Amino acid sequence: MNHKQLRHFLAVTRESSIAAAARSLDIAQPALSLSISKLEHELKTQLFTRGTRGVCLTESGQLFHNYAQEVIRGEERVLVDIAELESNPKGTVVLAMNQATDNILALPLTRAAAKLYPGLDLDLRTGLSYEVTDMLKNGTADIAIIYEDGTDTPGIHKELLIRESMYFLNQRPSSGEGALPADISFAEMANYEVVTTTGKESLAYILQKVENQTGIRLKKRRPYGQLMTSLRFACEGHCRLILPSSAFYHLEPAPLLCAQKITEPEIYRDVYIATDPNRPVRNITLKLTELIRQCTREEYASGRWRGVLNS
Repeated sequence: MNHKQLRHFLAVTRESSIAAAARSLDIAQPALSLSISKLEHELKTQLFTRGTRGVCLTESGQLFHNYAQEVIRGEERVLVDIAELESNPKGTVVLAMNQATDNILALPLTRAAAKLYPGLDLDLRTGLSYEVTDMLKNGTADIAIIYEDGTDTPGIHKELLIRESMYFLNQRPSSGEGALPADISFAEMANYEVVTTTGKESLAYILQKVENQTGIRLKKRRPYGQLMTSLRFACEGHCRLILPSSAFYHLEPAPLLCAQKITEPEIYRDVYIATDPNRPVRNITLKLTELIRQCTREEYASGRWRGVLNS
């Protein structure tokens, strides 16, 4: 028994005629008769009595009619509910990411979400790369944007968003000093003291990997607390930083900083969108995941988030 048979049965009941029901359904009369016969065979009962004035329901047919109507009405209600959920998903979604990614995605993402999904309550959380991963693992976050940090992430589904290029940040030279080159080699960076994260954070892992590959050691200093604080120190000439463009693009028009792309070797950081496949998939989470991808593509196309986009 299937929904097509139920709709055939209801059409015959409504029209009191197999011929009229076939016309309303736009199918051949023999095909409709066969469908009803198969249904009666499956149910092991006669649903209609046939006469010169058409067909009418038997006692079993009347009982089955109530069931068929309820099933079809339920199907129609589900389709309406799904359509409404697709057009206007609701609920709170917690998105965790580091400060640089929050800097570039928070504004376009919240704007787009408010416009497309007014029923969405978007809760943004930030932390260091390993803290962001922990938020997803312990259920604090529904979605996380995580980063290459050398740690195993079993039980987490992740898809590459972008490979972001890393830059060496200096205070912009005064007008009389001349412009700095657009690029700087890893070996040249070793001549300067640079503020960077330490321990198990993503950037520390990437720099350590390059140091091991090249044999070149950087002169590292601890960061000054939050990202915005470190950027202020750099703008005023108190330190140099290594960051992706997502962290500083908003300061480039000022101009307060000079960003040199790191070369020999070029340094990238892989950025992933991640979810926990063991948690129930919510429609609103799927919608937000696609919106994150869309905003990433737009920020890349604008030149604000530089690197290699995952196409």
